Amino acid sequence: MLELPADSWYDAIFLRHSQRKYSGEVPNDEVTARIDKVCSEFQPFPSARAVLVRKPANDVFKGAIGPYFFKITEAPYYITFIANMSAPNIQAITGYLGEGVILEATALGLNTCWVGGFFRRESVMKQIDLQNDERVLAITPIGYSKEENNRVGVSSKRYRRKTLDKLVVSGKVGDSIWVKTALEAARIAPSAANRQPWRFQINHDSITVSANSKREGFSVSKKLDCGITMLHLELGALVTDVKGSWEFLDHPRIARYRIN
Repeated sequence: MLELPADSWYDAIFLRHSQRKYSGEVPNDEVTARIDKVCSEFQPFPSARAVLVRKPANDVFKGAIGPYFFKITEAPYYITFIANMSAPNIQAITGYLGEGVILEATALGLNTCWVGGFFRRESVMKQIDLQNDERVLAITPIGYSKEENNRVGVSSKRYRRKTLDKLVVSGKVGDSIWVKTALEAARIAPSAANRQPWRFQINHDSITVSANSKREGFSVSKKLDCGITMLHLELGALVTDVKGSWEFLDHPRIARYRIN
């Protein structure tokens, strides 16, 4: 199993942004091999996995996301995030796994875009094999932005995110460096339609991630979004040399990160 490359993935948090228009350029063999490797080896939970599909994704994306219309074009490859739906906490687990793969792609200079509910599953199913109870919960195109100024490391896009005072529902950030760093990383995680459903409870030795309500109201589970922010939070802690572990909780609470 791949150990979290905390420094490079933490740096990638601040470089990652969603990209829809790609150049069609195929990543070279070395980059592709590294993506394949992280898909194969980053499996922190046995019930979720990632698979790189080395085929253009033009037939996979529908072009409409809720009230918005856009089309992901000319992506040379895409990655599927596959979940065993009979496993507990599977939505959060898949978000955590998928964001790890996306951050590795970002660290390699590749553009990405989380796509959860609006893709042609029948097209994906023709290109991958699923086991019993498995389902593709989300995918991401990977490649290079068509516009040079939107490429990883070049883009000046800024995140539109809630401030911590709107996200921390109990406890105080205080002067703790690890708490500040972890929450700032968690705060800017991507989410479906940028809804930012996560809320944080701070204790002296832990941070709890919760969904803002049990109500879903969207085709992508809030639990998956919270799984993404869980990884960001853990990476923020790790770069301050604070290690911990996750304990899954009952919805709408998602999980608690307790330091060792």
